[in-house]
Amino acid sequence: MRYKEFNTNKVLESCITLFWQHGFGSCAINDIVKKTNVNRFSLYKEFENKEGILLAALDLYYERYSRKQIALLKQDFPLRKILKEFFLSYLENNETHPPGCFIIHISTELADNNSNIKTRLDEYLKQIENALISLLQRHEISVKIHEQLAIRLTGLFCNSMCFCLIQNSEERISYIEMSLDLILNKIDQDGTYA
Repeated sequence: MRYKEFNTNKVLESCITLFWQHGFGSCAINDIVKKTNVNRFSLYKEFENKEGILLAALDLYYERYSRKQIALLKQDFPLRKILKEFFLSYLENNETHPPGCFIIHISTELADNNSNIKTRLDEYLKQIENALISLLQRHEISVKIHEQLAIRLTGLFCNSMCFCLIQNSEERISYIEMSLDLILNKIDQDGTYA
C-alpha cells in the first residue's frame, strides 16, 4: 500500500472536531479515516495508533488555541477584566470548535484511565495555575494567598469548561461572572484572603 501524503494539521483539526463531538472512545479508526479522507495505513504511519492521533491533536489544540488564551493572563488591565476575558475566551462559539476546552473535554473522558492524558492534563493545569500566580503577584495580592487563590481559579476554570457543555451562552457568562465575584470578593483591602 502506498503512503498517502496529507496535511497533518488539517487531519488533526478534523480529529479534534470528531473527538469533541463524539468522544474519543466512541470514535473508531474507520471514523477517523472517513472524516479525514486519509487511509488507515497513512494514519498509522504518521501517528502509530489512535492514541497517537489524540496526543498530536491535543498538542495542536494547545499550540493553536490555548497558548494564546493563557497569554491573556499577561495583559496589563485590572485583575477582574483579565480573568473575565481569559475565562470567556474559551467559551466563545467559533467555526472550528464548540465552546469549552478540548484538553479538559478529553481529560474528563480519559484522564482516570490513561496516564498519558493525565500527565498532559496535569501539565496544562500547572501552566494555567502558574500564569494565574504571576497575574496575582503583578496585582500585589498577598504572597500568603496567591497560590491558594490560583488553585481556586484553576478549579473554576475546570468547572466552567465542563459546565459549558450543558449551559447556553448567557448561563456560561453568568456562571463565570458570579464565580469570579465570589472568589475575588473575599480579598481584603490589604490583599489578603478573608
